[in-house]
Amino acid sequence: MMVAFSAVMLLSLALALWSRRGHKRPDARSFFTASGQFGPILFFFLSVGETYSIATMLGFPGGVYAGGEGFVLWFFGYILMAAPAIYFVGPWIWRAGALYASATIPDFFRSHYDSRTLEIVIAASAIMLLIPIGTTQFLGLKLVFSGLAPEVPSIWLSSLAGLLTFAYVALAGLRASAFVAVLKDIVMMGSILMVGGMAIIMWDGTATSAGSVLTVPPAASPVDLTFAVTTIILQAAGFLMIPQNWAFIFSARSPRAIQRGQIVAPIYMLMFPLLMIVAYYARASGIDPHKPDYVFLATAEALLPHWLVGVVMAAVVLSGLVVLSSVCLAIGPLFTRNIVPRLDGSAQQRWSQIIIALFILFSLIAAEMSVPLIATLNNIFYFGIVQPLPGFVAAMLLPRVSARAVIAGILSGDAFILYAKIEAINLAGVNAGLVGLGVNCVILTIATMLWPRSGHASVMQQFAARRAAATAAE
Repeated sequence: MMVAFSAVMLLSLALALWSRRGHKRPDARSFFTASGQFGPILFFFLSVGETYSIATMLGFPGGVYAGGEGFVLWFFGYILMAAPAIYFVGPWIWRAGALYASATIPDFFRSHYDSRTLEIVIAASAIMLLIPIGTTQFLGLKLVFSGLAPEVPSIWLSSLAGLLTFAYVALAGLRASAFVAVLKDIVMMGSILMVGGMAIIMWDGTATSAGSVLTVPPAASPVDLTFAVTTIILQAAGFLMIPQNWAFIFSARSPRAIQRGQIVAPIYMLMFPLLMIVAYYARASGIDPHKPDYVFLATAEALLPHWLVGVVMAAVVLSGLVVLSSVCLAIGPLFTRNIVPRLDGSAQQRWSQIIIALFILFSLIAAEMSVPLIATLNNIFYFGIVQPLPGFVAAMLLPRVSARAVIAGILSGDAFILYAKIEAINLAGVNAGLVGLGVNCVILTIATMLWPRSGHASVMQQFAARRAAATAAE
């Protein structure tokens, strides 16, 4: 098992090295966004690598196994809406980034609104919200390592995983993450097909430990259904504002490459019925994992040869490392391009690698210590990450909106969400983050009426003017 696992990990490192061909001395834009050179295939694997993480392979079947079928509606709905959201909005994010030569979300907001304050507000908020994602990945990795080598302290294997992630990033930046994502998706889908397929083959139609596993779950209450639907909307909208997703979009060769990549993205949802089958099979067969999230790996151990279990575990680990590397490549430039000003390209890369190393170390330690604050930040991730969305829409369409209005909207939305969470306000089942987004829009509108901006064009107006000038020149 360990041999097969190690072989896949070494192959991922070899791919990261191979991705350096012709790019051994990347500039800052190439390091962070691959200089916008990815076609639809690499963009597809990179964007899917972020969507389907270690939480998909472990958390989803674990939730079903534990009897949480109700959250399937939320999970399916969120993933289904994320692909069309990127399909329609992603090309305009790409065009906006090209207009201002942006590499991060704060780059765009600073340039369009001409505001250093707005840049810092968005960068600092994004950094705070991204920090727990690294810890979450290491928590998942610890669970895998507990089955891979239970006799080895998890801190040692987690440290090796952290070093491997840093190697991906240091070798070729976003380009290495994209190539490793290809391997990750191949072994991830292969593992799910193997374990799910074997569960179907071995299913005897009986249940020995959990009653009738095919019983239809009870209908959700109106409040639960309202919360699920509003959460789906919030997270699909928030998906557009995740910093690493902007880096992926900026890495695409053209808007069409983004759309072509998203057209086939829903095919990955094939994995969810198979993961549900694995969870139901485990419940019916009396498989008793030491934690619900370990049920996929426990079922693999029960159904597959020993060496294939190593490949499955490698797939789960890679799903965590790809996400971890993409978060590293988002946090690095947020510090070196947006928090700390006036660093040249080489300094940005050098200091980004230092920041990334510190982030990996912090995430590793936080996972070992189970810091309560990390869990809190993880729970409010989408609540906060979506708040720049009204400012982005305004930049695209409304030339009169000022940086002051965008800042007021973001701070008001965040303040409402914190107040609603602290006071446990009943919002009739509506997700507090979605209400906070509405508060953001209202305050942005009022502030624009009070302090309108003049003498500036929206992004779409600027593109229309460019198109007209190009047509006139022909």
